[in-house]
Amino acid sequence: MKIYFAGYLKSPFIKQNLSLLQEGNDVSVFDLSEHASSFSQVPAYIMDTFGERSRVKASDVVWLWFADYPAIPFVIMAKVFRKPIVVNVGGWEVYAAPDIGYGNQLSIVRGAATRWTLRNATVAICMSEVYKRIIEKVEPPADVRVISGWIDTDLCSEPLPQNKHGVVTAYCSYNLAETIKGIPTFMEATRGMDATVLKDVPHKTLMEAFQHAKVYCQLSYTESFGISLVEAMACGCVPVVSDRGALPEVVGDTGSIVPYGDVPRTLAAVKMAFGMNGELARKRAAVYSREMVKERIDDLLKELK
Repeated sequence: MKIYFAGYLKSPFIKQNLSLLQEGNDVSVFDLSEHASSFSQVPAYIMDTFGERSRVKASDVVWLWFADYPAIPFVIMAKVFRKPIVVNVGGWEVYAAPDIGYGNQLSIVRGAATRWTLRNATVAICMSEVYKRIIEKVEPPADVRVISGWIDTDLCSEPLPQNKHGVVTAYCSYNLAETIKGIPTFMEATRGMDATVLKDVPHKTLMEAFQHAKVYCQLSYTESFGISLVEAMACGCVPVVSDRGALPEVVGDTGSIVPYGDVPRTLAAVKMAFGMNGELARKRAAVYSREMVKERIDDLLKELK
């Protein structure tokens, strides 16, 4: 199948998605990181996307990552050429959190662009059931499917240190990142403990920290999935997560779920986690395999033929 793919390839999980599409398919790629990283690029971006019309026309499916304003030219071209449109929703496009100023739906223009994109897509994909419900509330006509993220499940069987210790959290820096990832809560709740905040570290460093840590915290305001969380679980970390977004869905009964921003409850959960077995988390993490996600993507592509 010929697929036209447009997405921000600076993102590791978007690269993951692309790698699956490239298996057995002829994929043309347009990197939005180079063309649509700021509003100042919009005039040039419109010309660049117009130049892609022949590749869009030659495709069988147009696959877009993020339901934001950069998707609009590709959706228009796909509609003109009568191509099926798949849009992956990251999460922030359909969210509105006025108390912290987060989410596309706080903006009249960008919120409308997201809803228009979802309304005109053939299929919208998100990574969790809770975000499926959010999308359906934001744009009821959207046909929403859940295809989760995935990890290297070999992590789930790698030997681990006998004496795992300490508590860790991790995040990448961006606007509002510390608030969204619950870093202040983590720092306050783990004060005086063997606790580490990993910020913008290489993936190898992240995995080494997860393999040695006993507890992993993801205390986010919201999450549409949680790749780092699943990787930490695969490394035998007992998860402590906030009760927001997809985090409870991912963790299930393998760790503790605490109210967002609740320092005393978080402290109690972390202390309890030190006495728990991380093997349950490893078994749950193994569900999020490359093979499972590839099968669901292939099934969707067959449906769109």
